[in-house]
Amino acid sequence: MLTNEQFQVLCELLHKQVQATERLAAAVERIAPTKQQAPNYQKPLEQFNRFDWEEIGATVEKRDQYGAAVVTWNGQQFTRRSPSNKYGEAIFFSRCVGKDDKGENLYERLITFKPLSKIEAEPIPDKVLRLASPR
Repeated sequence: MLTNEQFQVLCELLHKQVQATERLAAAVERIAPTKQQAPNYQKPLEQFNRFDWEEIGATVEKRDQYGAAVVTWNGQQFTRRSPSNKYGEAIFFSRCVGKDDKGENLYERLITFKPLSKIEAEPIPDKVLRLASPR
């Protein structure tokens, strides 16, 4: 049986141990590499200039005459890109995450802005329409 004094000392020691464990956990979270992959959100191109980056948990680190140039999300920096290629008009933010087996850079995208007018939905087959229609 513990005396009141021994019980108080034990409670104080346990409290200090809990505090130390919480500090240790916080430190590990700060230095542990993130494994969360960028989600590649899709937004209309028309929203780019007025997009609220806080909506996706990102912070604009650098701006230029076009708007956001570099953003940080989940501790990682993503750079604005806008290709002139077969994929059409788009603005996206990406970062290199390593190299593939051939030595080519691998990228992940945080967000892509594309014009709604260029997005085409595919037709739904009749058999799927029949199953999807209310009876």
